[in-house]
Amino acid sequence: MPETPDISAAVPAEATPPLSEGETAESAETTHVPETAKEHETMLDVHPAHHAASSWKEFFIHIATIVLGLLIAVGLEQAVEHSHHRREVAEVREELRGEREANKDSFRSETTNWRWETAELENNLMVLAYLQKHPGTPDEKLPGSLVWFHASAPNTQAAWDAAKNSGVTSLMHREEVEQYEDTYNKLKRIDDARSLAYDGMNDASRYELTDNRLSHLSPAQIAEITTLTQIALTKHWLEGVALENTTREFKDFPPSITSDELSQVRNRKNVAEAMKESPFALTISRMKAAGYVP
Repeated sequence: MPETPDISAAVPAEATPPLSEGETAESAETTHVPETAKEHETMLDVHPAHHAASSWKEFFIHIATIVLGLLIAVGLEQAVEHSHHRREVAEVREELRGEREANKDSFRSETTNWRWETAELENNLMVLAYLQKHPGTPDEKLPGSLVWFHASAPNTQAAWDAAKNSGVTSLMHREEVEQYEDTYNKLKRIDDARSLAYDGMNDASRYELTDNRLSHLSPAQIAEITTLTQIALTKHWLEGVALENTTREFKDFPPSITSDELSQVRNRKNVAEAMKESPFALTISRMKAAGYVP
């Protein structure tokens, strides 16, 4: 059987062009980058350094350019900072406005509380006065009961404290800060006076810890409770003074206790009526001689 001829030997190998002189096989096998790829390569544009100033004029122009650039940078920074501060102050003012409105509501409630607590304490003094004249009277036959109810509508200053702690108040006008300080100081006086009045009421009612039957009170106990109730009413009256002062100074606050109401609690006549009485007029004249200005 005849042998199959070797076909691969019959096919001539692809002709390889001869290498040029000095060209190696490695360079011949290197893949050539198409022209289109070379066109997309990033080109670096290197600028030569600026030459040194060759005259005083160029030197001063160079210095002025640097200074101007620094001034612009500082000015922009200060403008951004000023804008930030303005935004902070605006936010704090809005928070303080909301807190003031809340305190107005508390002020209105406290005015109402003050009036009925005044009636309560005056009632207690009236009942105690009856007991002093008629000790041992059964409770059910007394002209009233001793009542020691108390209500509180405290003010808040959380926003103001936060503003001071954050340092934002240092960015506000001095007059504005002083106005806020004055407002919160007056509101604090109201809260402090109310707290003292509450303590006074607790002192006056401590007899209840042993026996709350008024008919069981001795004359000495009745006298002591009467004195303590007068002290409580005095402290309560001082809260009314604080309320009256606040509404008189801050016109945007709700109406509150009047000077006539305060005079009634102390059983005082107004000055115009009292001046018609000779003893009072003589007293005022002595006070005026010492520098009193009505």
